[in-house]
Amino acid sequence: MVTLADRENELRPIRANIRAVTPGGFQLETRLALVRATHLNTYISVLRDMGAPIDRELAQSRLPKYIEETPDLYVSLPIAMEWVARTGRDLPAMELGLIGAQAASLSSLPPTQQAAIMTAQTGLKRLEALSALSRYEDSALEMSIRQEADEVRVTCNMRGMERHPHVCFAEWLNLQAIISVMRSVVGPTWYPSELCFTSTNRLPDAVHVAFPDTRILVGQAFASIVVERACLALSTSVLATNAQATHRPAPQTPGPVPLDSDQIGQSEDWEFVTLLRKMVQPYLADRSTNVAFIAEMAGISKRTLQRRLKLCGSSYSGLLQEARFELARQNLENPTLKVIDVAMMAGYESPQHFTRAFRRFTGITPTDYRNQNFVMGSAAI
Repeated sequence: MVTLADRENELRPIRANIRAVTPGGFQLETRLALVRATHLNTYISVLRDMGAPIDRELAQSRLPKYIEETPDLYVSLPIAMEWVARTGRDLPAMELGLIGAQAASLSSLPPTQQAAIMTAQTGLKRLEALSALSRYEDSALEMSIRQEADEVRVTCNMRGMERHPHVCFAEWLNLQAIISVMRSVVGPTWYPSELCFTSTNRLPDAVHVAFPDTRILVGQAFASIVVERACLALSTSVLATNAQATHRPAPQTPGPVPLDSDQIGQSEDWEFVTLLRKMVQPYLADRSTNVAFIAEMAGISKRTLQRRLKLCGSSYSGLLQEARFELARQNLENPTLKVIDVAMMAGYESPQHFTRAFRRFTGITPTDYRNQNFVMGSAAI
């Protein structure tokens, strides 16, 4: 007898271990690799400050036109890295990665994620919180913590992306996040004893100047950073002690804040349909959602995309409807946006079309949903 559990397992091919080729020609055998746009925007900001023709390069790319205005949406990681490499081609890749890392900070994370990290009570617990949350910033990233004698190695495995020619741009941001967490415990002068990259790009002098006492290795099996075990055991109250010693008030962190699973996607498995839905959302406002275009962004053929959606019990038209609804529902929670603006941002043809579609998902109108959400939020205060 076939049980419901058997049937669910049968319909679970959606962890997309597929052979994909990005528009840049890189072959990828993994689930779809997406990154939160805020991390690409770090490089956009750096390159803009350098005088690179950002607007022209974005207009000629397959990235969403308004990516800087939608930092919490997701974009294709391979396409993002290829765009950074092309736009910043006047600099060595590892130097541009370093500059991007120096411009990055934990403040780019959603507030609930920042709170989850900063309220942890030791260096180890902060790193564990970062590790648990990291895959919601980059779907290809698998972060882990390994004991090595008197040290601990924090690894950043970019599953399926290890041989991408521009992977160093992602690796720099991942390693910088770990450095930022450790400096939040030990202090701003902390440096790791070792940095490892899978990238084989040459190390320019700027990297050695920035990390003078750090051993830096390239061409490794995975990116990683070595941390002294004693630093991980430090209580985060050390930060307060250091602040008092320099006559600066210690930053106040709130009590433990429960993670909003809806905001960070914790309740969702990062599988094919979910990732594809996320990848579509930045293109909804432009209505650049032709199935052939999205298949190209995913690095697979139109036929393969449709076949995999069918295996998942879905369809491309259904996925578009879900992506629009999800984006619209999130934007309705922003009281500064008019309902008509929410409709346009999600790619609906008209406010009337938006209302009908939203009612199919929820049974109520967008305005009623917003009012109901506001009342519930006020009651919780």
